[in-house]
Amino acid sequence: MSFTFRARILASLFTLSTAVCFQNIAAGSIATAGTGEESDFLPAIEMAPFVVEGDNSAIFVHARSRGDRRYAEKFAEEVIRVTYDSLGKSTGRGLVIVGRNKEPHPFTIFEKFIAMADAGQLDPSVMPMAEATRKKLVDWQEEIEIEDAEMGIEFDMVVELLPISLEASGSKLYQWAWIDEFDMELVDQRFRNLRAEDFSADQLDTYDWVFYLPPKGAVHRVIKEVIPLVMKAEDMGFFARAAARTALIAFRPVITKAMEGMRKGMLFYAVSKARTAYSKDDIEQLAQAYSQVLMPDFKFNGGSQHARAVEAIQQQLEKNIEYAKDPFIAPERSMTLNAADYADFPGDYVDEDQDEVTHRFRIEDDTFTWTYRDKDPMVFYAATSHKLIRENGKMTIEFLIDEDGNITGVEERWHRRRKTVPVQSTTLLTGN
Repeated sequence: MSFTFRARILASLFTLSTAVCFQNIAAGSIATAGTGEESDFLPAIEMAPFVVEGDNSAIFVHARSRGDRRYAEKFAEEVIRVTYDSLGKSTGRGLVIVGRNKEPHPFTIFEKFIAMADAGQLDPSVMPMAEATRKKLVDWQEEIEIEDAEMGIEFDMVVELLPISLEASGSKLYQWAWIDEFDMELVDQRFRNLRAEDFSADQLDTYDWVFYLPPKGAVHRVIKEVIPLVMKAEDMGFFARAAARTALIAFRPVITKAMEGMRKGMLFYAVSKARTAYSKDDIEQLAQAYSQVLMPDFKFNGGSQHARAVEAIQQQLEKNIEYAKDPFIAPERSMTLNAADYADFPGDYVDEDQDEVTHRFRIEDDTFTWTYRDKDPMVFYAATSHKLIRENGKMTIEFLIDEDGNITGVEERWHRRRKTVPVQSTTLLTGN
C-alpha cells in the first residue's frame, strides 16, 4: 500500500513557550460561514480538551458518543503533536468528524452524487461540483492504491476503514446526508433539488481542515471480510485455514495497530497539505516516514514513539531538500542516436556486496533491454550519449565512465530514488 498516505491535531505537550489551556466548549454557536445561520450539524461539534493559547491552533470533534469522542481526541492529539513538533508550523483550526457504525462512508455519498450526475438526474448547474467530486475520489484512490487483484481485494471492501478529507463540495454533501440521517431515499431527493447556489456557503469553512475518521470498529469488520479472501487466494487447506484463523486472533492487535498507523499517516497528510507550502509529493514522503514509525516491526526501539516519529519526519525533510536540488526529470527520447552509439555498453553488472550478476544490459535487434535477476527485461530508448529512458518514462539508466574512458557502472534513477550498479570486473560483453 502506498499512501499516500497523512495527519493532524494540536496537543498539550508542545515545546512552545505558550501556555496550554484545557477547555471543553460547545461549538453549537458557530455560525454558518457566509450566512450567519446555524444547522443541526453544528451542535454536535465540541472543542477537544486541548488548544494552544496565543496561536490559532485548536481541534474540534464531531462525535455522537463519549467513546467516539475519546477515541477521536486521543487519535488526533497524537498526530497533531507530531505534526507541530516535526514541522514547527501552526496546525490551525481543525475538525475531526467520527463516523458511526453502519452509517455510510462519505465515499458512498460521493459515489451516489456522481452516479446521479452521470444519469442526468441532477440540475445542470451542479455538474461542476459533481466533476470536482469525481476528481477528488480519483485522486484519493490513486493515493491509497489498496487494491490487490491476486488476492481478490477491491477498494470497496476496505473503504469503510479509510479516512478522507472533506473539502469543498464533499463537505456539503456529507453534511446533507448527515442531516437526512443517511436515509438514501431522502438523500436522493435532496440531491435532485440541489442548485449551484446551495454550495456557495459552508458552515465548516471556519475550519482550516476537516477530516472524516471512520469508527474504530471498522478495522475489525474489514479484517473479517478480507482475511478469508487471502486464505482463498493462497489456496489453503482446512488445517491451514484453521491455523491462519488462530494466528489472526493472536495477531489482531498487531493488525489493528498497523491500520491505525496508516490512518494517522493520512491525518498527518491532510493537515500538512492544508497548513504547509510543501508540495503534495513532499508531503507524501513525510507521511510515509511517519507511518513507517507506527508500523509494528517486532523490534525493541529505544526512545518514545513520538520522538522517533518526529526524528523520522525531520530526516525526510532533509531528504526532500536534497532531492529538490537534483530531482528526477524524465529526458526526451533521442531521434538521432541508435544501437551503434551504445555498442560498448552491453554487459553484466553486479550490485555491491553480491557475488553474482544482478543486472544485464543487452542490445538485440536494435532494442535496448535492462534486466534485473530473473525479472522480465525492461525496454529502454536512447536519450543521451550515456543515458537511456524506460519505455514508461519512469526510470533512466546512465552509464558511468571514468577519466580513462572505462565503464565503471550504471546509475539507475527513479522518482526520489537512485542506485549505482558497478560493472562486473571480469566480463564486458560488447555488441551482445
